[in-house]
Amino acid sequence: MEFVIDTNILFSFFKHDSMTRKIIIEKQLKLYAPKETFTELIKYKDEICEKSHITKKEFDRIISILSSFVETIPKLKFIKSYEFATSFLLGNTKEDAPFIGLALYLEIPLWSNDKALKKQNIVKVFSTSDLLKIID
Repeated sequence: MEFVIDTNILFSFFKHDSMTRKIIIEKQLKLYAPKETFTELIKYKDEICEKSHITKKEFDRIISILSSFVETIPKLKFIKSYEFATSFLLGNTKEDAPFIGLALYLEIPLWSNDKALKKQNIVKVFSTSDLLKIID
């Protein structure tokens, strides 16, 4: 199965016992994200380390592992879908336009726990609990 994965799902990968980490490592999903996603993770490195109770060295190791499971796509590849998503999304969900745009471009669903994204009708959105129901 293929999914575009949003940043908040990836944040939880850093927690040692997270279900997200287990799913990504064990379920052999094909995952995609906008190229800027890993820049965003690095931007929040200190916060992720604090909340996940890991060192910066562990963060670097984990992000390296994570990058082997997620293929990143430059925005220029899906710019038209991104622009469409930007024009369609409202309020707080506009920041999610790269994920919606990439999912639209690849014609695959988005893995996100953001309830506001479930309300849009451009692409299908699966939460972690939705995903567990279909992959187990």
